[in-house]
Amino acid sequence: MTTEHVKPCVLLTSNQYKPNIGGIENSLYHLAQEYLLLGYEVVIVASDLNPENKELPEVEIEEGVTIYRYCFGRSRGLGRVLKQTYNAVKLYKKVLQRHSPVLTICRFHFNVLYLKALKYKNIVYLVPGVVANETKASYRANDNKLLKLKGHLSFFLHKTVQRMAFNSADKLFVFSENMQQQIRNINRSKAMNICKPGVSLSRFSLVTQTEKSQLKKELGLPEQSKAFLCIGRFVKAKGFDTAIEALKLLNDNNASLWLLGEGAEEAELRALSERLNVSDRVIFLGRQSCPENYYKAADFFIMSSTYEPLGQTILEALSSGLPIIGAKSSSNVVTATSEILEPSNNILVDEYSASAFARGMTSLMALPETQYAQLQYENRELAEQKFSWRVLAKELAGDF
Repeated sequence: MTTEHVKPCVLLTSNQYKPNIGGIENSLYHLAQEYLLLGYEVVIVASDLNPENKELPEVEIEEGVTIYRYCFGRSRGLGRVLKQTYNAVKLYKKVLQRHSPVLTICRFHFNVLYLKALKYKNIVYLVPGVVANETKASYRANDNKLLKLKGHLSFFLHKTVQRMAFNSADKLFVFSENMQQQIRNINRSKAMNICKPGVSLSRFSLVTQTEKSQLKKELGLPEQSKAFLCIGRFVKAKGFDTAIEALKLLNDNNASLWLLGEGAEEAELRALSERLNVSDRVIFLGRQSCPENYYKAADFFIMSSTYEPLGQTILEALSSGLPIIGAKSSSNVVTATSEILEPSNNILVDEYSASAFARGMTSLMALPETQYAQLQYENRELAEQKFSWRVLAKELAGDF
C-alpha cells in the first residue's frame, strides 16, 4: 500500500554512493541537500559496493536523506550482473510503493533501464560519461586471452546498455558540449540539455600563503616546495604518467607533484617516478576523505586527463583558487577543460605532451606574487558565478 506524503519525493540513484569517494557520489550528496532546501523529500538508492567491502546498512537516514542500498553481489561475471539486477529491481519496487517519486535523477545506465521497466515517472539521466570513449581511454592491454575476452564482452554489454539508456530516459542532461557531441555520434535523434555541475564553495575555499605553509606542515608535506596537485583514480585516462614526466623535464628541485588517489596504475606510476629519479618529489597521498585540505595546501593544479566528461576536480581547484594547467581539446584529448577555462589566465597547452606541460608548469612557477594572487581571485570568482548545485537542481527538475 502506498504511503501518502505531504512533500513530493525526488529519487537520486546510481550504482554507488558513500562511503565511496568520487564525482558521482559527490553530485548525489549535494543535489540531495539542495532538494531538501527546496522542500522535497529526498531518497537515494545505490548498491552496497564499497572499496573496503564493509557491510553497509540496507536503509539509513543521513542529514535528512533516506538512503537505501541493494546488494551488489560478490560473485563474478554474468552471475553478478543477474544478482544485482534482481536486487536492484526488488528495491526500486519497494521505493516506488513507499515514496512515489515525482522526479528520478539517475547516474548509471543499467539503473535507467530498471526504472523504465518499473514505470517510474520523469526519469532524468544525468550522464556521467560515454562508456565507449571512457573505456577506450582507460583500456589496459592484457596478454591473457581469457581476461581480454571478458574485458571485450563487458565493454560490449555496458556500451549496449548505455545506448538503450539514452533512448529510455525521459530527459538527457550532459555537462559539456564535448560530451553532447559524443552522444550525438551514437544517438542523433535524442534531445539533450547542457548543464553545469556545482561545487561546494564553503568546503573548497581560498587560503593565504601563510595558511598554505601551515597546512603543509600539519599534513607532513614539504613547506617550502611549490606543489602541483593531481587528483583522481590511478588509471591511464588520468594521464598522471605525463605529469610525472613533466616534473622530470621541469628540472626544478623546488617543485613537487602530489598524487591524491588510488587505483590499478599505482605500481606503474611509482616505478616511473623511481626510473626518472623524481621519487623524492612525487608524493603519493592515497585516498583521502578530506581532499579540500590538499587543495588548500597546494600551489597549482594539473588537469592531465585525456578523457574527462567535465571533471569535478577542476571545479574544486577553481573554487580553491589554484592556478590550473590543462590541455586543449583534440583528437587525443576528450575533455571539457577548454570549455571551463576559456577565456581565463590559466594555462591551456596546445599539444598533449610532457614537454608542453613542463613549459606550462615553468610559467606558473614564474608568476609574480601579485599575478598569482589575481589568478587565485579570478578562479574563485569563476567558480562562484558559473557552478552552483542549486541552479543544477532546479534545471534537472525543470517542468516536472
